[in-house]
Amino acid sequence: MITFFFKKSFYDGWDNLLALSGFNAAFLALAALGIWLPATIDNSLVRSAGLLFLLMAGSLWCSVAAHAMTAVAGSGTFRAGELRAAFSAGWVPGLQFGAMVSIAALLALVVFPFYSSIGSFFGLFATSLAFWLFLCLVLTLQYFLPWRAANGGTFSMALRSSFVLFVDAPLFSLILAIDGLFCIAISPLVAFLLPGPAAAVLAGCEAVRLRSYKLDWMTKTGSAKGRVPWAELLATDVEALGERTLKQLFFPWTH
Repeated sequence: MITFFFKKSFYDGWDNLLALSGFNAAFLALAALGIWLPATIDNSLVRSAGLLFLLMAGSLWCSVAAHAMTAVAGSGTFRAGELRAAFSAGWVPGLQFGAMVSIAALLALVVFPFYSSIGSFFGLFATSLAFWLFLCLVLTLQYFLPWRAANGGTFSMALRSSFVLFVDAPLFSLILAIDGLFCIAISPLVAFLLPGPAAAVLAGCEAVRLRSYKLDWMTKTGSAKGRVPWAELLATDVEALGERTLKQLFFPWTH
């Protein structure tokens, strides 16, 4: 399943390079604005406002991108005309996500320095425990926007389902997070336009789509044990994705 996840993420991203680069360009513009203003004004309040802007604007961008990339994950394409619909559906989840991220960041800024300053065994233990709790929170929240984009629902439903996805496959959740960081880390090689954070969002949408097959299978069969029939669950997606040679990747019209 993991191999197919990487393959599908790559193929879908390759087929939608213009959409990815467009979303990445918008992200760069927001990041530049959030960094430029605090850098020009030497004021702690302005810097705090700039950080808050980065968190909220970035979260709103992630939500709109997730609503756009969900269609791509469904073996479709994203067109510029669908941007308004993606924004209309994504702005509320984006603000909710931004609020959660802002609260988590504020807690991290308070908790880690406090426990680290204690210096005793208890301080080390509390710092380590806080680290693992925050890591689990990050791995859970990475599913929130893609799940909401794919399924709609309420805030609590999305948060609960995100936690289920994390608990069901913690190792895959870690792989997904590393994949997202890798997409961002190598983007300077292509002027920050590809693959970039948009590819990380696409990977999250792919992950929610594929992992949900298992959860649906468990619900229908009433069993959480036994071998998961991934070949059967992924059959439709595998057939739709197909196989490609290098020639077909660079010259798709030769299909």
